[in-house]
Amino acid sequence: MTQRPLFTPTFVGLAVANFCSAMIFYLLVPAMASHAVDVFDATPVRAGALASIFFIGALLARLFSGWLTDRFGPRRVAIAASAFYVLTTAAYLVAPTLWVMMGVRLLNGVGFGLLGSALVTGVMLTLPDGRRAEGAGWFSVGIAVAIGVGPWLALTIAGGTLGMRGVFVAALIACTTGLLLVVLFRRGLPTRHRDAPAHAPLGLGSLLDRRAMGMGTVVLLGGFSYSAVLAFLDPATRGTELAVAASWFFLVYAAVVLVWRPAAGRLQDRLGEGSLLTPSLVGFGIAMGVVAWAPAPWVLLAGALLLGFSWGSVTTGGQAAVITRVPRERTGAAVATHFFMLDLGTGLGPILFG
Repeated sequence: MTQRPLFTPTFVGLAVANFCSAMIFYLLVPAMASHAVDVFDATPVRAGALASIFFIGALLARLFSGWLTDRFGPRRVAIAASAFYVLTTAAYLVAPTLWVMMGVRLLNGVGFGLLGSALVTGVMLTLPDGRRAEGAGWFSVGIAVAIGVGPWLALTIAGGTLGMRGVFVAALIACTTGLLLVVLFRRGLPTRHRDAPAHAPLGLGSLLDRRAMGMGTVVLLGGFSYSAVLAFLDPATRGTELAVAASWFFLVYAAVVLVWRPAAGRLQDRLGEGSLLTPSLVGFGIAMGVVAWAPAPWVLLAGALLLGFSWGSVTTGGQAAVITRVPRERTGAAVATHFFMLDLGTGLGPILFG
């Protein structure tokens, strides 16, 4: 029997939509705190709150996204979330005060969380059997590109004549492009599964899936550890011989993820999840040790390389693994559980480490 191809126009189109969604996040995060200080004369605490409140919105959305996706189907949720994401992104251009901007950031995070979960759930349900991990790897390479390109583009635009207004316009263009792609390829996203209850009660059991909690705990702890690098690499290396290497750290990480993640998924599909996830978790521990120790710039960049091979495989490989453990009508809840735990660890880390 001939297996369905992986790279269909729908798969590529929705992968680009996923990239556009991630670009908004990585365009706005680097410059948002500075914008709060420059335009609204915010205190450092309020500027930090403006940058981080997006994560609260995304986390709340992750919690409810599985229930919504399983009940209404990935297609409806993705279209509605894309439209909401565009509206809240456009609102950055007209927010008159810091408090209004905080509300916009919170709602923008909700749109981001709902859209990401709906797209991943829908695409994972349509991937050919035996190629889920590889498909998850390819689908997420756009996020690696956004990690490398987004902050650079944001700081370049913000430092030019257009300033932050130019950054907001760039984010709106990316967001609108994502909406158009979701609408264009909407038929590639499944509707509600026939076995999904039409009136599922809203409770913890319907929001999250216990079968995804094992891997969820792994990514929670991993995200908690990795967040220390995300939040504190720059201040920890500023004024030291590691400063230049630190500026290249996430570009190296993104480049490795871009190349390695699809190949890692292919290996996981062929050899089983344990063959990839176990070595990746061991490698992640080693990589974190290398980054913490780093006595020289080349050692720090070697740590970025190791993180790309290890942590870059755990996040998508774990996502593919949990989906195989649940029935199709609970795929949305499984994806939501995975993302919720990952975001929770990544969000808590800077608070507790700080």
